[in-house]
Amino acid sequence: MYAIGTQKQLFIEERFLAARRGVALTVNPSVKAGAIAVEASTAPCIVEHEGTCYLYQGLNGATSVWTSADGLDWEAHGRLRGVDDAAGLFTSINSVFIDPKDTAYPFKGLHEFIRQAGPGPTEAGGATQAVQPGGLHLCRSRDGLDWEYLPQIAIPFLCDTQNQMLYDPRRDRYAAYVRAFPEVGGPYHFKRCVGRTETDDPYSMPWPHGVNPANVKPAGYDFPYIDDELEIVLGPDGDDPPMTDLYNPCTHVYPGAQDVYLAFPSMYRCWGYGQSNISAGRDHRGTFANDGLFETQLAVSRDGVQFTRYRVPYLHAGLVRNRAGSEGDLDCGLMMMGIGMLCRGDEIWQYYFAGRRTHEAKEQAQKNGRRGEGLFRAVQRLDGFVSVDAGQGGGEFTTPPLVFAGNRLVLNAACHGLGEIWVEIQDESGAPVPGFTRADSISIDRNGTAQEVWWKGGPDLSSLVGRPVRLRFVLRSAKLFAFQFALQ
Repeated sequence: MYAIGTQKQLFIEERFLAARRGVALTVNPSVKAGAIAVEASTAPCIVEHEGTCYLYQGLNGATSVWTSADGLDWEAHGRLRGVDDAAGLFTSINSVFIDPKDTAYPFKGLHEFIRQAGPGPTEAGGATQAVQPGGLHLCRSRDGLDWEYLPQIAIPFLCDTQNQMLYDPRRDRYAAYVRAFPEVGGPYHFKRCVGRTETDDPYSMPWPHGVNPANVKPAGYDFPYIDDELEIVLGPDGDDPPMTDLYNPCTHVYPGAQDVYLAFPSMYRCWGYGQSNISAGRDHRGTFANDGLFETQLAVSRDGVQFTRYRVPYLHAGLVRNRAGSEGDLDCGLMMMGIGMLCRGDEIWQYYFAGRRTHEAKEQAQKNGRRGEGLFRAVQRLDGFVSVDAGQGGGEFTTPPLVFAGNRLVLNAACHGLGEIWVEIQDESGAPVPGFTRADSISIDRNGTAQEVWWKGGPDLSSLVGRPVRLRFVLRSAKLFAFQFALQ
């Protein structure tokens, strides 16, 4: 039984499908909305605070920031202030999030120092620290532009790529999702994966992690990659093609819904680590080591720990127009979803990096004509990531028992002309409740994100508040994304 109150419920997996016939869960890819006028280098991170949008991106060995009032037109502010560039301290912030529990420093982020030891970041009145190769540090800001880099090491490992931290309101704790690279056997042996740790105080460092004496640091670094010191929550498996890694987490707590975590990992299908041509000259596969393609997929979770990954593209690649990949859409090669979402009315906006090159070095790609890259916007329907679908033959499903608090039922559903959805309310045992049966139901037959459900007696559900009930949904040629018991 689920106590759902008035919170929105999304159909991201099978939680609400206790019994079903003729329906299926379907991933709905995002819709490309074109490039934005921001110089591109890597996947961006987007946050919104007090009506202003902030876009962070690693650019030319540092982090640059842009701001926007609408998420469409962006103003450049250059490199983040508060950083001693002459000391050569850093490459870029991995990610930024808004901390709702810290009004003094609402902007926080993770940063990995990967350059050689030298003068380091200091706190007010503190001594200069030596910066060691590797290790994730916490950084913070009052306004998103001027930043302070804390010298303590939050995660004492070599993590690489776009690591991230977020506040998890479900647990009232802070969670970090970072690159792991298990090397000591196990199911993820020599595969890029995502490890997770959590803490109730981000300033208490290092954050919780295990110890593995067999895990040895690479030459030239002070920390090893993560093996089993953190829980692995996302990774490739036997259902993926050979030589597939899970490259980055790109994890979100979805706002406005109960128990919804979404990740958009880049699945990296590597062509090989040697330099043997495997395409017989058709293209550049096998020419460069550690080269290959990305596919952005969708992974979903109810707790931020156990994820279900859908094995279909969430973001479709652009078209190539020659064998070399040097001609075609600007996003026909490497594609990587950025962290962050903007809610705009009935839409969710996301931003991604893409270019004509593959995972090869940028300089090598340009030398061989695979030039051009950019930042792009993608649009998703509100709550529209996964839907319960029925075709023209119809289908239905019944939820497990629910206890709600609102007096109206609203659906985010898409019906187009021939499509309809009916809702029957049953008691805990599955018997139809008089007045709310399938025969009493007035169908929904339109496309909308908050459509009120009616029965012959009207929409009022006050008489059922606090009672365990089941919902029976009957669909034909329709998509159902979410439901909510609202209070009106």
